Amino acid sequence: MSRILVPVDFSAQSIQAVRFATAYARDKHELTILHVIQPFPSRHVVNKLGRQSVEKIQLDEAKEDVKPLLEIVEKAGVAYHLEIVFGNPHEEIAKHATDEYIAVVMGTHGYGRMTGYLKQSVSYPTIHDANIPVFLISEETDASHFPWGNVLLTVDGSDQAMAAANTALQLSEGMDVSFTLLTVVTPPVAYTGMYGVGWEDTATLENWGRETLRPYEELLEERLIPYASKVLIGDPATLIRETAQEKEASLIALGHHGLGGIAGTLVGSVTFKTIHRAQTPLLIVKS
Repeated sequence: MSRILVPVDFSAQSIQAVRFATAYARDKHELTILHVIQPFPSRHVVNKLGRQSVEKIQLDEAKEDVKPLLEIVEKAGVAYHLEIVFGNPHEEIAKHATDEYIAVVMGTHGYGRMTGYLKQSVSYPTIHDANIPVFLISEETDASHFPWGNVLLTVDGSDQAMAAANTALQLSEGMDVSFTLLTVVTPPVAYTGMYGVGWEDTATLENWGRETLRPYEELLEERLIPYASKVLIGDPATLIRETAQEKEASLIALGHHGLGGIAGTLVGSVTFKTIHRAQTPLLIVKS
């Protein structure tokens, strides 16, 4: 039986992540519920009480706090294993996220890129460090649609986008799922008194988009999977979110180029922009 890694921190986002993972895992996968306890911040207290005493208190509290999450899994009859470890959350998650798991499922607060960096978001470094697919689930997601029935595959012609498409198809095997392919063409910057280089009108940009979609359409056609295609022009993250709402998508799949929080901010990573205030579960894949 394959396994799914589910890091939790007892937040509302983690509760939704457990619900999502449980809905997907039922009768197919085993869950590893992972909670990472961060070292107690005051070294004076640790020195006075003793590290073992402090860690025992933290461990007892964690075991009590995790019970509501485990009740969700047990009620669904899904096999699971609980691990509670001490350390830095994103480092421990990355350490656990090996090829023995098919994916990571975790909650996200949906912070903006700089806010996430300043608040030490765990989801951002996880998608950067983990080499397996990562599902991100926010508190606002609709649990009645878990795991997913309508997938929005966002593609841009990159190896990462193709990896995301293949992964979404693989993880959806045996499920009744519909697919929508979306590519968003960002218009070249136009300056007053200058004509665009290589394009003259919207039709040209739409043709670029249709050329981008073709390899992904062929992938779905080869597997006899019905799909719809859509080309839009504008800001990718904004149009991805709008299309997800319009199509009532229950999962957005996209490739990630592997940039970290600061680098992603500087180059305007679509992944980080899409995570911001996301209300649809995300599947993020690196090639």
